[in-house]
Amino acid sequence: MTKVEQRVIELINEHGTAEPKNICENMGIIILSLELPERVNGFVMNRKGIWFIVLNDMLNDDQKRFTTAHELGHIILHGYANSINMSCNTGFCVSRYEREADMFAAYLLLQAEYDQYMDYETLTLDQVSQITHIPQSRVDNLFF
Repeated sequence: MTKVEQRVIELINEHGTAEPKNICENMGIIILSLELPERVNGFVMNRKGIWFIVLNDMLNDDQKRFTTAHELGHIILHGYANSINMSCNTGFCVSRYEREADMFAAYLLLQAEYDQYMDYETLTLDQVSQITHIPQSRVDNLFF
């Protein structure tokens, strides 16, 4: 089991749900839907100790759910790491953080569809894509 997968399981056990929106509500994370540039699906920010997930209001419901899970992954896995700050001021590999957040979202959304832990390796690319609503090309990069 990977570090990312382990954190997902711990989070589900802690909150009793795998639904990203419910976990955010339990954690006091505020989800906002605002007009953002087309290329921005969402981002996280922390103001005075309160976490916000900001979603592009042009996303459909499946995209918002995935983006919420992805941004929640950044909060859980990376805390205060900010990709803009990291890419401009450090040598950190931002793409690694994005891939981890994508993996977190995929694991979380897979778990949201099942009552117990399952072996993802038994699923096909198409099955994972259908369950998570993640495009097959992105699923292929994450799992296969």
